[in-house]
Amino acid sequence: MNLQIGELEKSPRRYDVDWLRVILFGLLIWFHYVVFSLVQIEENDGNMRIVNSSLLIVIEVMHQWRLAALFVISGMGTSFAFRRRTWKTYVAERGARLGIPLLFGTYILWLGIIDPIKTTARLFTIFIGADNIPYGHLWFIYNLLIYSFLLTPLFAHVRNNPEGKVVHFVRSVFRIRHGLGIMLIPPLILAVNGILFKPWEFGEVGMWWEFPRYLLYFLFGYLMITAKDEYFQVIDQIRIPVTILMPILTISWFLFSSLSGVPAVMEGGWVRDGHPAFSIDATIASLLQSFHAWFWCLFIFSWASKLLNRSSIWLTYLNEAVYPAYIVHLHLTFFSIAVFEIIGTGYYVGLTFGAIFVMVGVMICFEISRRARFVRPLFGINRGTNEVEKLFPYNQTENPSVRILFSILFHILSIGMTTGLLILLISASILGAI
Repeated sequence: MNLQIGELEKSPRRYDVDWLRVILFGLLIWFHYVVFSLVQIEENDGNMRIVNSSLLIVIEVMHQWRLAALFVISGMGTSFAFRRRTWKTYVAERGARLGIPLLFGTYILWLGIIDPIKTTARLFTIFIGADNIPYGHLWFIYNLLIYSFLLTPLFAHVRNNPEGKVVHFVRSVFRIRHGLGIMLIPPLILAVNGILFKPWEFGEVGMWWEFPRYLLYFLFGYLMITAKDEYFQVIDQIRIPVTILMPILTISWFLFSSLSGVPAVMEGGWVRDGHPAFSIDATIASLLQSFHAWFWCLFIFSWASKLLNRSSIWLTYLNEAVYPAYIVHLHLTFFSIAVFEIIGTGYYVGLTFGAIFVMVGVMICFEISRRARFVRPLFGINRGTNEVEKLFPYNQTENPSVRILFSILFHILSIGMTTGLLILLISASILGAI
């Protein structure tokens, strides 16, 4: 067993997975800015209507696959991480890496501390609804934490049985001729989830039918990496077919979602409007939605495998910045949207400069928080003192007293940064951006 783990630890790092994580979280920040500022769009003429319609189509298409891809990537990362950990170590690390930022975000960044009893009750309420969740956009972390704990027994079984039935099944799927296994089996499983669970409730922020959907994506990401080289071989094999089929599926999905006689056929919950739970339209919609999202995932994974599997001096830095940037970005986003609306710059000018403002702001927050040892876990940054001492200005001196002064300074700056984020959030609420 120790030999098998040792062999797994020697597996080369996949830089394409890291690059995709960075890119997709960057797109997430842009996506949120667009979505929360759409009310500012004014259709003054025909050309503007065309531009606005194009933007809306891009947003609707992205919404079908961006989170799916992020959960797959999270599953892949888990597969790499679990190779070097016992299940107890994994659970402890997941609890700290995800749980601490979730609690910090819930009670501090989203002001849950004002009414801690109500906040705690809402935190442990299953499928509470988007308007009542106490952790805001951190539902991604919330779901990921639950998925990690739920699937730990399976992860441990697969790690302890690297040539067992689960891995053998995954490899047999990848060995189906022409890559048909990876192209057909996962989306069919996803479609079954949609057919069975989507009719009853509107899916939002990872709740209701979306909860098992994203659980499946997370699981698929984990299982694909367990097959090691065979996954990357099949993903290279299907690159061209997926590239051809993906836009066809996108057009088909978009047209069907617009023309279907079932309301909210892609979002769910049509039973509440008096429509039958199961119908030909609903079945076709679930199939199209699942294949469309999955082929987008395969498209970006296959091209990333070809183009992005290379190291960079920026990759480690940006990969570490992803988590804290995600945690704080909405505070900056809401404030920026409110300010540019008041200034009256126009939607697309505001979108451009607002997105730049948010990107710069989250990186400043990252630079401050990564230099404060006790603040790092609150923003999901790994490790502590040893990493901090490698950073400027700590690395400019060996004097312990000076380093302590630097530490005090950056902890004070972190408190000021957190206070500033709360001021931005409250200001945005007063200005009507939330």
